[in-house]
Amino acid sequence: MKARLFVCTTCDRYAQPPPAPTRGEQMLAAIQAEAERVGIGHAISTVACVNSCPRPAGAALREGRGGGVFRFARLTPPDAPALVDFVARRVAGERVEVPDSLADRVASYILPRGPAAE
Repeated sequence: MKARLFVCTTCDRYAQPPPAPTRGEQMLAAIQAEAERVGIGHAISTVACVNSCPRPAGAALREGRGGGVFRFARLTPPDAPALVDFVARRVAGERVEVPDSLADRVASYILPRGPAAE
């Protein structure tokens, strides 16, 4: 499966003053380190926003073309190991559930596209 985790780098851009590094950049560093450790660094990308602005920091796991999307919010660096393990297992094609430690971090889930209507 061509799953990929997109990590927002601009969280928390609305803080006054914005922190440096941003919470998103802190989260990205933690995720990248863990992803490299488990061998899925290739599945991590950055984006300017995943629409979790009221609840930074955010990331979104997209599961291939037409696949589902898990959007996470309020992530902290200690969440990185559980998140990366979840991503790694989904990348490997396992249909695992979101770990309990991240359940309250799921902001939304977009269902995969179904077969085209006839």
